Amino acid sequence: MARIYSATFLITILVIFLVYLGNISTSSNNLPDFPPKLILSGDQEFPTGHLQPLGYQCAPDGPVKEYNVSLRPEVFWQEHVKSSVPMVLRQGIGKSPALSTWTDDYLRETYGDLDLLIELKEEDRSHSTRRMNMADFLARYKDDDIYAVTVLPDPMRKEVQVPSCLLCGSFLDYVHETNFWMSSGGTRSVVHFDADHNLHCMVAGCKDFIMIEKKYYTDLYFIEQKQYSGSAFSEIDPNKIDLMKFPNVSRVPWTYATLRPGDCIYIPAEYIHQVRSYHRSISATILFTCGPSLKAPFEPKGCDEDIFNYKALSDVNVHWTYNKGDALIEMGFMNIEVLRHSIIDTFNQRNGENFTKEIFIEFWNQHREEAIENEEDPRNKKPGEIFDWLDSKGKGVITKAEVLNFSKETLKKLAKLIDPPHGPLAEKQNSVSEKEQTLHSEL
Repeated sequence: MARIYSATFLITILVIFLVYLGNISTSSNNLPDFPPKLILSGDQEFPTGHLQPLGYQCAPDGPVKEYNVSLRPEVFWQEHVKSSVPMVLRQGIGKSPALSTWTDDYLRETYGDLDLLIELKEEDRSHSTRRMNMADFLARYKDDDIYAVTVLPDPMRKEVQVPSCLLCGSFLDYVHETNFWMSSGGTRSVVHFDADHNLHCMVAGCKDFIMIEKKYYTDLYFIEQKQYSGSAFSEIDPNKIDLMKFPNVSRVPWTYATLRPGDCIYIPAEYIHQVRSYHRSISATILFTCGPSLKAPFEPKGCDEDIFNYKALSDVNVHWTYNKGDALIEMGFMNIEVLRHSIIDTFNQRNGENFTKEIFIEFWNQHREEAIENEEDPRNKKPGEIFDWLDSKGKGVITKAEVLNFSKETLKKLAKLIDPPHGPLAEKQNSVSEKEQTLHSEL
């Protein structure tokens, strides 16, 4: 027998449909309204926001706190980083040359031979990353279902400003990675959080952000987080929330922000968020901590100046970088100073000054992200062999003093042995296959 729906139910569906159409076409820039207009369902069989994008299930608590003037690093630490409170810094990189220079033609002519890592537009974390150069990407990104998210190549860093909130203190010593994002629009991330503090800054276009405190992790049905991993993502589809399957989403409070060229948003480590773009957009992101661990206190060294001079990202010592000719684009590896701190912490827990091979093997097995099936992979070296490499003098122990003096390159080699690479090596680079291009349609 055909099911008979109530008049209230049918009217609710019609109203939601009409509002949805209005939300995707009423803006003068042909952008959806954000935050979206909430229409209460009135029918228990079809909850408010059912089968609609994230944000239609309940009204937001309000916008993320904004600053329209320079924000000093000491205030940034005290009001935001220390307590994991997001904020928006309007025109945080407003003096960046990139805001006016980074057209497609300029990027092709100036940086066309630099390699990028490429992803599918609708984020799919089971999809493997591909690699292509800037010129090839620019020839394809408007038609193919792809976007770039990669380490910001070193030659491009000179065109991006360091936001005022990072211009002194220990922030400058612990810039972990800088990234370059570019798409033709129609990208939507999964609902997720990341391991590092992040300043996400717009160079071109605009993006909408939904921000959610981590304490609502279980209500957003996150997939079980890997041990020792600082990031995780939800199993819900942010484009079409099934409230019959995931009812708790309706009770999750959220805040919002829209970024335009020059604006930055601070996303605290492990703060849940979801991001959307609609037209051509370019972003530069800065991953950082304020010390050798996420909870390390801020050290205000060099913060005596009343006014800070302009500083480009090229003037900052970044742990993980990419230059033309590098076999590996070093993206997604752990913060090397956090790694050093983890080793030292193991010393402290054992009240010792020496690291024996047995202790090192235990440390290694705790921090290695996953087993590597390929026997030829260099990460499959036995941890005892790694210990022998670090113990170059054959003493049988590694001392705390030696760990404190490990070079940046030694720590990077160790981190790359612990973690799998985010993208392919240069000699194995591939273009995005036709099959993968058809996996997702343009939004």
